[in-house]
Amino acid sequence: MAMRKLNLALLAALLMAACCLAPASPGKAAPLLDDELTPEELKRGRYFYMIDERGRTLLVTGHRLREGDRYLTSENDLYEVVDVEGYLARARFVEKVRLIEPPGLSAAPAGLLPVQGRERPAYKIAIYHTHNAESYVPSDGTESIYGPGGIHDVGLAFKEALEKKGIEVLYSDQLHLPHDRGAYRRSRVTALRLLRERPDAIFDVHRDAAPWEAYALELEGEPVTQIQIVVGLSNPGTATNQQFAYDLKGYADRLYPGLIHGVLLIWGSYNQDLSPLALLLEVGAHTNTKESAQRGIARFADVVSYYFYGPSFLRDSRIAPPQQLPDDAPAGRSSYGIMRAVSGTVVSLLLAALGAAMGFYYLNNPGALEELLHWWKAFPERAASSARQWRDYLQDLPEKLQLARRLAPFNLRAAWRRLRREGQIIPRLLQAFLSSLLLLGSRMLAAAVRLWQEAPQNLRRSCQELRRESRILPGLLRDDIAALSEAAGRLGSRAAAGARDAAGRLRRAWREAKEEGETLIRLLREALFLLRRRLRS
Repeated sequence: MAMRKLNLALLAALLMAACCLAPASPGKAAPLLDDELTPEELKRGRYFYMIDERGRTLLVTGHRLREGDRYLTSENDLYEVVDVEGYLARARFVEKVRLIEPPGLSAAPAGLLPVQGRERPAYKIAIYHTHNAESYVPSDGTESIYGPGGIHDVGLAFKEALEKKGIEVLYSDQLHLPHDRGAYRRSRVTALRLLRERPDAIFDVHRDAAPWEAYALELEGEPVTQIQIVVGLSNPGTATNQQFAYDLKGYADRLYPGLIHGVLLIWGSYNQDLSPLALLLEVGAHTNTKESAQRGIARFADVVSYYFYGPSFLRDSRIAPPQQLPDDAPAGRSSYGIMRAVSGTVVSLLLAALGAAMGFYYLNNPGALEELLHWWKAFPERAASSARQWRDYLQDLPEKLQLARRLAPFNLRAAWRRLRREGQIIPRLLQAFLSSLLLLGSRMLAAAVRLWQEAPQNLRRSCQELRRESRILPGLLRDDIAALSEAAGRLGSRAAAGARDAAGRLRRAWREAKEEGETLIRLLREALFLLRRRLRS
């Protein structure tokens, strides 16, 4: 039984490792496990606690913690969960993370993208809710409302705070009920629809489940709730999402120290594979008031606008739109002398000859002309799409290279730790394999010994059966022979009787035939005699 449990445990570990190492497809969301506590557990006051080596509580959350999950505290200390027992997760200290330092409030002009470095930002932020039913007990009276819950009011506060700064907000109040494992699959359609508008970032606004003091904070004399950023670890672009979360925390630490509760890196997808600038926000807990959550998300709007659009985040200022030339402004004209004129003439002649040849060809091929017109109508859209793709690629290339350079040590350490974990699994697998072989050999040996021990008894039983059957066999043979002889006698007597009857019948038939013959001869003689007499007369 113990060996069977060990084999099942090793099989489960292999399946989990395969799921962790399998890359997720960009077009499909990775399967989301049950990552949240149930309402029944919350009613009993159950939460997941993460503690460090000295027993200090690092995190209280409604997310189910697993081995390998990470957490960046408000002090920028990174911890990794090494053991989970019940609702208690033990974590070890990994490193002190150095976050990006934002520029000073007067160091960068308005409209500057301090981190991304894009020349023309979209000035769009997308917001939606996967778990629409989430609510706040002190303000809404319950932790869940089937429909637009209190979390929608928090999302609207986020939207209004950004719009006051001149930022266009793509807000979706689409419902993805019920609050179950399929909610992220349903909200994926909403996220894709918002991303087609090409926002600068997209946020999925939630609230956590924890005691009220876990997220309570006082800023500028007002009670607010802290905000926790959640990053899914099952995405191919997890490193980029994580860096985005770290950067936002660095800016928040500069503007509002303590506003970011931490960054939780946990197993899951959360639709963050759709964009490297997609994050999940936990705005307080169900035990906090909705008003304090709205005040907290309004300050987070300052952090987002500062991060993307520069220090024009003050409450009474609006972000300046990108400068554009007037519509009637003449285009600049440069002269390069006679060589430019000559080259222009030559090019014009070549283009004219090419146009004449193409005109002659299309006049003689009307179908080709229709195809050309169809291609020409679709050309602007294709060209614009290709230009946007190349522009975005070239704009993001320095950032990607910089991120790759900054994340290289972390990725190497993570790969080394994963290799060490896999190296620890291999000896256990070999041990389990050898144990299985030994168990199979021991069972085969036990069966052979049992068969050898039972062989004499089986032989004696077979001999006894053979002797008993040998004693019965002569009697059976005598009975069979007697029955056969009796049957043969009855058959002989019946045959003799039949023969005698047949002989008697033959004799009687012969006598009858003889009598009939004699009668026939007599009649024939009489007929001849009468005939002769008639002939004579």
